Amino acid sequence: MGHVGTDWGFVTLGGFSGSDASDMMLRNSTTGAFQVYDVSNNNIAGTAALGTVGLNWQVAGFGNFSSLGETDMMLRDANTGGFQVHDIANNQITGTAFMGTVGLDWQVGDFGNFSSGDTSDMILRNANTGGLQVYDIDSNQITGTAFMGTVGLEWQFSGFGNFSSRPGETDMIMRNTRTGGLQIYDIANNQIIGTTFLGTVGLDWHFAGVALIHAPGASDLILRNANTGAFEVYNIANNQITGAAPLGAVGLDWQLGGFAADPAAGATGSSDGSTSQLVQAMAGFGGSSGAADGLNTAPLPADTSQQTFLTTPHA
Repeated sequence: MGHVGTDWGFVTLGGFSGSDASDMMLRNSTTGAFQVYDVSNNNIAGTAALGTVGLNWQVAGFGNFSSLGETDMMLRDANTGGFQVHDIANNQITGTAFMGTVGLDWQVGDFGNFSSGDTSDMILRNANTGGLQVYDIDSNQITGTAFMGTVGLEWQFSGFGNFSSRPGETDMIMRNTRTGGLQIYDIANNQIIGTTFLGTVGLDWHFAGVALIHAPGASDLILRNANTGAFEVYNIANNQITGAAPLGAVGLDWQLGGFAADPAAGATGSSDGSTSQLVQAMAGFGGSSGAADGLNTAPLPADTSQQTFLTTPHA
């Protein structure tokens, strides 16, 4: 596809020029400038500068925050914890909105349809307690928040997607950093409604992404071997691994950019969160956030139980 200077780092893939999901966004590590590359038929078909944002603003994730079916961008101030939405359409930033400030001990997990309202909501996690908090987002505003419970800190985020096969859900996979165990948490109406253990994979296999690989609408889990560069896809449906296949190996000097598939005809956008989590996994972004200073939420209670699994939904 061509060469780009190494001072331009990969950010994500998304539908920045329209309803397709295969545009590429890069950011200049020196200036903070964003550049979009439109990709079609395996070629770069066009490019556009989105503008420059101070490097204290880190990419938190992407989703349909404007409720217009777009792939919008959420940035977070690494110094204050403030969140800022940038609406993107036709390769331009068409609007921006400040959403409030959250304490930096709260880290961004992902964006997806957690409220069951076909919106791109946000999950934050407390780095000290393991508590999970969801923030509902609609029309560039936080419209509600709910505490989802606490999970022991040895369990880390390892993917978001529709693993339950229930229409419209964005579920969560967490992985045990000691054992390699994978656990699914089904999420609906801002609550964890069920949990399933998927199995254990060696810790030399690292999260690469969640993407549509084996079938339309699928949320498959892709892992990459840190020693060999090999990729393995795990097909997930009804909270079970239904198949697995090697995708091949690529030299470790090649770092993963992302996965993308255009939506079905008539679809207006994606809220499965797969791009935002890939940003955090591969680019090291993902701020912290908290019991919101300006977001009209009650402070979260300190939880000392640190459960290994969250088996009982919390309000």
